[in-house]
This record gives sequence, structure tokens and C-alpha cells, in this order.
Amino acid sequence: MSQAGYETFSVFCDLYLAIWQTVLFLVIWDIFFRPERGKREVIFAGILAAANVFLRLCLYAPGWGRYVASAVIALTYCYITYRGRLEKAVFTLLLFYNFHGMSFLVASSIYQFIMDETLGSLDVLDAAYMFHLYRSLMVGQVCMLLIYTLAFILTVFILKKMIKSPLSMNWQDTVFLSVLNVVGSMLVWMVIDLIMVPMEQEIFCLFTQKKEMVWRIPMIAVLLCAGEISAVCIFRKYKELQDEREKHFVEEQQTKALKRRLEEAEHFYGSIRRVRHEMKNHMANIKGLVAGEKYGDVERYIEKLDATIQELDYKFSTGNAVTDVIINDKYRRAANAGIVCSVKFEYRETDTVSAFDLGIILNNLLDNAIEACEKLEEEKRHISLTLKRKRHFLLIEVENSFDGKLEWREGESLPATTKQDGRPGILPEHGIGLKNVRDVAERYLGSMDVKAEGEVFRVTVMLQQGERAE
Repeated sequence: MSQAGYETFSVFCDLYLAIWQTVLFLVIWDIFFRPERGKREVIFAGILAAANVFLRLCLYAPGWGRYVASAVIALTYCYITYRGRLEKAVFTLLLFYNFHGMSFLVASSIYQFIMDETLGSLDVLDAAYMFHLYRSLMVGQVCMLLIYTLAFILTVFILKKMIKSPLSMNWQDTVFLSVLNVVGSMLVWMVIDLIMVPMEQEIFCLFTQKKEMVWRIPMIAVLLCAGEISAVCIFRKYKELQDEREKHFVEEQQTKALKRRLEEAEHFYGSIRRVRHEMKNHMANIKGLVAGEKYGDVERYIEKLDATIQELDYKFSTGNAVTDVIINDKYRRAANAGIVCSVKFEYRETDTVSAFDLGIILNNLLDNAIEACEKLEEEKRHISLTLKRKRHFLLIEVENSFDGKLEWREGESLPATTKQDGRPGILPEHGIGLKNVRDVAERYLGSMDVKAEGEVFRVTVMLQQGERAE
């Protein structure tokens, strides 16, 4: 084995590392982002791999230079693809650097042990000394690459088993989860600086002078990796508990809303029954007043009776009892608040969307719209409700005026008003309402689109007609 052969072998090792590290980074990226496979992901992977190979083999860039370039590429891709949500991307990069560094520490410690044993047995006076030296270096480097690869694969495999679905993160979560990653990276830099230190008359070799470091450093690296994986596992369980709590809160709100609707319907139909029961008495009273020629009293009596009937009359008839009760109830509430309402809503017998699910959508959207309008001057208050059909889809659109101010809860995709319910960890009411609507839309393989333009807030819900997806 000659020096030229060993240098060629080192080039292949560098190429292997550049490609393999890119593959492992993409695996970790997929764990936390789970993107749909498409042209963008293929281009991203290709650019990342090409950049690493070019910087390592052509420009002989140092490790930190390649890491900076990879970080810039990943963050730029995340900014373009995921609309600037960089929190998770930063954590993923730091986690990769930590796993890479810890795997390197384990592999380099074992490599140093192998090389000390191997080189110590070589005879410097042997004519084939250089051949055996380069062969030993090659064997040691192969062992180092193999151990590095196995250690890295093991950590990524454990992580992938623990994280079944992508996690949402904010900057606070990123800082909390990245502490051990930063500590691990700093440990790697410190060990690299101390492996060989030139002194005045000799060279200080860490693993030679402190042989116990051969097992201490790998142990510290394993503990740091285990600590980081444990932190991610605890964070995942915390997120699951938080989602479960919000789900129960949403279900509780839906149950309360349904109970309220049923009470309103019962009260309404009870009023109708009472009016029908009393109608004979009213007719007898009118006949008596007419017979006595008390026409003024008749007119006043009829006006009073008409007002009573008007209170029970539906201004909007949608074709379904549930949507009739909700829309007319919200209309009366809006009218009392001085809000101008426009309604174009017709529920047909052929519609397969459950009237109960439509009720959840209408109840939440109209409640939010009324609350938003009540914050404005009376002349600016308006609400528009429209139901449209496009092929086998129902499109429900609620448009209302509002004060132009939206608050977005960190890490959430839905806006929330400033109104709070006082309990920690619960989404604000506006956000809960929209989350209810989105959940219903997703059950019908549809979607919810939220837009705010100036002082107009618009929510469009698309529901697919047909058999409901459970």
C-alpha cells in the first residue's frame, strides 16, 4: 500500500461521508417534516448532496464551512416551502449536528484505540514498514467509518421509531429541545481541539496521555444522545396530551352548543304550540269586538297578535329545521345588535352533508362574526352568509366586518381574538370555533380557508358531498 493509494482511498472515504451524511440528514428532516414526495423535495436533496460533495472534494472546505452551507440551503428551502416557519428547521439542523458529532466521538475513540494497538506492534526498521503503516491506517479508517455509520443509524432509527408524526414547534420549544444539541456540538469542538495540542518540545495527545478518555468520551456522547432522544420523547408526549386536552375541550363546546340549540328549538316549537292552542280564544275575542263594533280595539288587538306571530316567524327558510333554528336565531341576535345580515342558504333533500355538522359550522362561524361586528360602530356592522354548490361540493362562506386586528397564537395556523376564557393552555374562543369548523371540513374531505383583507374577514368552508368519511 503506497501513499498515493492511501490518498485515493481517503478521497473515496470523503465522498462516502459527504453522501451518507446528506442521506442521514434527509432522513431526520423527513421525521420532523414528513413532506409529500415531489419535485421540490428531489431538488432539495440533490442540491444538498451536490453542495456537500463539491465543498468537500473540490474546494476542500473545512467541516464548519460545509455545515454552514448546508444550513443555509435547508433554511432557505424551509422558508420557501413552509412559509417562513423556521423553528423546526433550526432544531432539525442542531439535532443532526449533535447526532453527527456524538457518532464521530464514539467512532474516533474506538479508532484511536485500534490505531494505538496496531501501530504499537509495527517495527520501524522493517523494510515493509510504510506498507504496513498505510494498510493499518486504511483498516482503522474503515473501522471508524463503519462504527460512525452504525452509531448514526442507531440514533436515527430510535428517533424514527419514537416520532410517528410531525410535531409542531415554536421558538420556545426549539430553545428547550436544542440545549443538549448545543452542548454536544461544543463538546465535539473541545475534544477536537484537545486531541493533539502542539507544545514547545512535544505534542500532547489526549488519548495517549489520558487513556481513560477512550471510554469516557464515548460514554458522555451516548448519554448526551440518550438525553436528547428522551427530551424529544417527553416533548412528543406533552404535545399529545395537549392535543387531547384541546380535543376534549372542543367536544365539550360542541356538546354545549348542541344542547343550547335543542333548548332553543324546544322553546320555539313550544311557543308555536301555545299560539295554536290560544288561536281559538283570539278568534273568539276578535269576533266579540267586531260584534260590539269596537273597531279600534279590534285593530289594536290584531296588531298585538301580529307582533306575537312575527316573533315566532322565521325570516329565513332554509329547507331544514336545524339550520332554520340556528340561522334565524343568529339573525335575531345580530338584528338586536344593529348588524345588517344577508343570507343566501338553501339546504336540499339531496344534500348528503349532515344537518348537525352544518349546524356546528354555522353556529361557530356566525358566533365569531357577530362577536367581531359588536366591536365596531353600528354603521360598519355587516354579515353575509352564502351557500353555493360546485359539482359535488358545498361551499359555505361567511363574510363579516371586523376591526382589522388579528392575533395568531404561536405555533397555530388559526387566528384568535383577544377574548380569553381565563384557563391556561386553552385556545381562545375564536380559535376554538374555527378549529371546530376545520375538523368538520376534514371529516368531509374538504378544507377551510381563512382570509382577512382590510376590515373584511372571510371564512370559506368546502365540504365534499357523498358518503361521509369517518
